[in-house]
Amino acid sequence: MKACSKRLDLRQAVVDGFRTHMGGHPDVVVRAPGRVNLIGEHTDYNGGFVMPMAIDRGIWIALRYRHDSMVKLYSLDFNNGAKFHLERMEHRNSHWCEYLK
Repeated sequence: MKACSKRLDLRQAVVDGFRTHMGGHPDVVVRAPGRVNLIGEHTDYNGGFVMPMAIDRGIWIALRYRHDSMVKLYSLDFNNGAKFHLERMEHRNSHWCEYLK
């Protein structure tokens, strides 16, 4: 029960953050669970087995459709925003938004 209420609290924090930083309400709010891959020594390049498993971490994303090619992002964890155009996705190697691109 505690994990479920924690998820709902995080969902609400993401919705509230969206309202604050993007204005208005999101069209969609989704959660993707975190996962890790348990691999043996030298398994990854020798065709061996890998055991993926879900962990108690995850990511919440609030989205709203736009009528242009601009993508605006805001990370509550980093307290930082970013934006880029879908046609011109310049890469900034050390910036957190590269994972979303």
